[in-house]
Amino acid sequence: MQNFQGERLCGAIMGVGAMEMALEDALRYGRERHAFGRPIGKFQVWRHKFAEHLTAVEAAKLLTYSAVQKMVDDEEPTMAVSMAKLYAADLAQKVIYDCMQFHGGYGYIEEYDISRAYRDMRLLPIGGGTSEVMKEIISKLHGM
Repeated sequence: MQNFQGERLCGAIMGVGAMEMALEDALRYGRERHAFGRPIGKFQVWRHKFAEHLTAVEAAKLLTYSAVQKMVDDEEPTMAVSMAKLYAADLAQKVIYDCMQFHGGYGYIEEYDISRAYRDMRLLPIGGGTSEVMKEIISKLHGM
């Protein structure tokens, strides 16, 4: 079971990296694409949504860094790794979905990176132990 910790940590790291790339891509697209006479990234609803996502991704990154540090320090990493994977994998689904939505119809076209990210990130809450398994591990380690 210890071998799973590295795989799960990689899943958290992949989720954080993918979210950062998707957000950078979406923000760039939002500056370039215009609708109703202005860049679509200037619409308040999207600015607020991206502000929330940027904050949540930073939290996922810090949680993941904490799990990495436990492994580096040879501390028991299971709780930290399970939390990092659960949070990053589930958050990646939301962030990348919104980035795809922001691209509109273009987001569904395979030539756009966000389409690939959307397909790839679906594996994160499944591979290396589902989100439900992570919740079981976390709850058991907390004596629930």
